[in-house]
This record gives sequence, structure tokens and C-alpha cells, in this order.
Amino acid sequence: MMFLNIVLMTFLAQAQTFQEKEMENIDFKELKNVLKEDFLEPVVEQKIEKVKEIKEQRQAQQIEKFNYPTEENFWGFISEYWLVKNASILKWDFEKPDYGLEGSVAELFEKLGLYQKKFKILPLNTPVVAHFSVPGNDGEMIYLISVPFLRSLDLNKLEISLLILEDYFRQEMAFFRANVNSPELAASLGQNFHNKKVSLKFVDDVLNNYTKLAFDSGYTFQQQFEVTKKMDLMLKSHPQIWNVYFQLLSKIDKLVKTNSAYEIYNKIYPSPEMQIKWLSPKEKVL
Repeated sequence: MMFLNIVLMTFLAQAQTFQEKEMENIDFKELKNVLKEDFLEPVVEQKIEKVKEIKEQRQAQQIEKFNYPTEENFWGFISEYWLVKNASILKWDFEKPDYGLEGSVAELFEKLGLYQKKFKILPLNTPVVAHFSVPGNDGEMIYLISVPFLRSLDLNKLEISLLILEDYFRQEMAFFRANVNSPELAASLGQNFHNKKVSLKFVDDVLNNYTKLAFDSGYTFQQQFEVTKKMDLMLKSHPQIWNVYFQLLSKIDKLVKTNSAYEIYNKIYPSPEMQIKWLSPKEKVL
């Protein structure tokens, strides 16, 4: 395949248009006097300009092939690459029933005024990642949700949808990208590396940051506080859903304190106990 690509690129580099060959096969110096007599000089000049334009367009097209991806194209690609690279840990490639979560999530989003949000839900057959989200292509979000985690808590569809809503806000408030960005990324996206040394360090850096965020460092207390207050604000006009969310945090808090399989949860999302305090009414001092 690589050999065919090399042959094709060589052919394209050597390919000439009819106009270019025509220009090469004519000796304009010998025909100069004839052209003057026949008033054909302007026609020839037009052809020369046309050939020049064709060559410039071809050169620009060749240079464009050396562009790094733009930001719009990068995140979906890098997320899917990370998911494939960590398939053995995340265990998303297993036979799973249709949980019917998409409809429940869409219903909750629309009830809160979040319309036409594109997303995929990827169940995981592991407790390593309880829930997480990564950006997909064209504004789509990919939500990861651990089936063992859901079963340990015996969560219903609304409770699962509320977890996904939290992850939606982490993306929407740009906390995810803030945590996985690298200095080289912004300097590389959309740039051209024609005749330059190719560096893919920014790809490795971002992949490592994905892994660190999902499996180790997680979000900051400040980011978690802002997400919790955003959830509070969005759900206040729906008291029943707000109460479900509050009880959900209590369930998670109890689970992470009693089940060692989820002890990392407090590092990734610090912490259900603090979220409950942030949401609880302030006690009046008499």
C-alpha cells in the first residue's frame, strides 16, 4: 500500500496538463515575428498566464497535504484513537444489550432546554472508569458508562442520565480540554509542516493527558464545584429531578466509601461528599 502511495505521488508530481505540454512544445522565440504579424501575442500571453496559474494551484494543493488537522477535526480523531488504544482496559468491546439510555438522556436534555445535542453512549464492562466523556466528531459527545458501576448502585435511567448530564457540563464548560491540552497542541493545529521536521509530540502529550485524567488525576475541586453548582441551577426548576440528583450523590458517596473497586472515584470527581455539602441548604445560626 505504501509503495502504491509513493508511485501515485510520483505520478502526480510529474503529471502535466495539456496546456503545460503545449507551452513546452512551442518555441516562441522563433515564432515571435509571426505572432506579431498575426496579432496572436495576447493569446500566447494568456496561455502562458494560464499555465503559470495551473502550476501555482498544483503547488498550493501539494503544500496543503502537509497540514496538521484543524481543531474541528482533531478531537474526534484523538478520542477514538484513545478509545481503541485503551480497549483492553476500558473493555467497551463486549456483547451488550440495548439499555435504551439514548432516549432517556435526550428526554432529560430537552426538558432542560438542551436541544439537538449529538451524542453516543459507550457502555464499559469494567469498574475502572465509572463514567467519563470525551469529545467526538462534529460537536458530538461520547459518554462512557461502567455497567458494573450502574449495577452496583442499581441506577435507573434518570439517574444514569443525570451522571451523563454532569459529564456534558464538564465538556461544555471546557474543563475536559483544559485538562488534556498541551502547549504544543495550540501551536500545531491547522499549521503546515511542508519542508519542516514533523513532530507528533503534541499527539502523545494529549493521549497521555487523556489517560491521566480518566485513570488518575481527574478534575479539580474548583471544576467539580462549578459543575455541581451548574447542575443545581439547571435542576432547581425541576424539584423532583433535583431530589433524584441529590439522592444519587448520596448513593455514590456510600459506594465509594465501602467498595474498594471505586476508591479512585474521589480522585476523579472530588467528591460526592463535598457535592452534597455544596448542594445542602446553609444552616441558619440563631
